[in-house]
Amino acid sequence: MRAWDYRKPLFVAPSMSTCIWRNSFTEEHLGEIDGLGIMLIPPVPVNGDLERAMVEPATIISRVKASYKKQKMEQKEGSSSTSSGQV
Repeated sequence: MRAWDYRKPLFVAPSMSTCIWRNSFTEEHLGEIDGLGIMLIPPVPVNGDLERAMVEPATIISRVKASYKKQKMEQKEGSSSTSSGQV
């Protein structure tokens, strides 16, 4: 991750046991990745609440697409406000 261009979005979609998911170290690491601007797609419970599975690929795709569209809209709004003389 050291060479990642943080102007570009980065997503993580982990899979882990519920015990690990609820661990304080995991919470600390999730705070770190959030601080870097990395977007978390949290795992979903399976087998009752014993395991946490990575979300379905379709869900990941839809989240990435939504983020991309939002980013493009923000860029468009930013360029139209600067081109119209607004700051």
